[in-house]
Amino acid sequence: MTPSPHALMRDWPPEGVAFPVADIDIRVAAGELAELAAFRTEIDANWKAETDANPHLFNGRLVALYDVALDHAGVHAAGRMVPYAYHLWWRRQSLPPPTFHCFAMPVIVSADGAIIAIRMSQTTANAGKVYCASGSLEEDDIVDGRIDIDANMTREVAEETGIDLTGLKAGADYYCAHHRHCVMFYRFFYSERDAATLMQAVREHMKTDTEGEIDAVLAITAGNRGAFNYAFSMPPVLDLHFSNDS
Repeated sequence: MTPSPHALMRDWPPEGVAFPVADIDIRVAAGELAELAAFRTEIDANWKAETDANPHLFNGRLVALYDVALDHAGVHAAGRMVPYAYHLWWRRQSLPPPTFHCFAMPVIVSADGAIIAIRMSQTTANAGKVYCASGSLEEDDIVDGRIDIDANMTREVAEETGIDLTGLKAGADYYCAHHRHCVMFYRFFYSERDAATLMQAVREHMKTDTEGEIDAVLAITAGNRGAFNYAFSMPPVLDLHFSNDS
């Protein structure tokens, strides 16, 4: 019997807790993920239902992990490219196949200590959810067969907010957390601009952004952190940031 993702991560820290990792080594193999063929009929049927409800969805390609391990050296994983349709079907399963969703989240911190986040628009699969600008691992992030986490972060933030991460001070550490069957990586990036200035820059970008993936930019502080409809990826990093500030 194939072990469940929960069994594979039995020795990891608890769900929803961010912890530092020394290295992130994700290797992407060629070929089709076995689950694509095994569940293709269900995947196609779910995609039709998803796009009937939201015609704006695009069936791009992202990395799904099928082997994940944590040791003293960091997180090691193997993955393959899958269509977005697979991910949308996969996340609806009460007992998903033993693959993992994975993404990297850069956490932009303003000069006055706020976390800059965005709210996803109604045209997206995560409508109304609040989190730091980020996205799935894609083919453009693969360098010599390995995922470049920083390249993914830089690309996603530029696309969604117009902010150039290379102009910010990167934190020395990477962090990881997991939730259900998702593995999340974080890195803090510190700006010399205050929250109001950063948010105005993002609003200017939104005026010319033809994708329209976000409908608001937000500054999360210790005082208002309980006011938003967060995606599950946010509580670990909020706990980390604001506990360090206390």
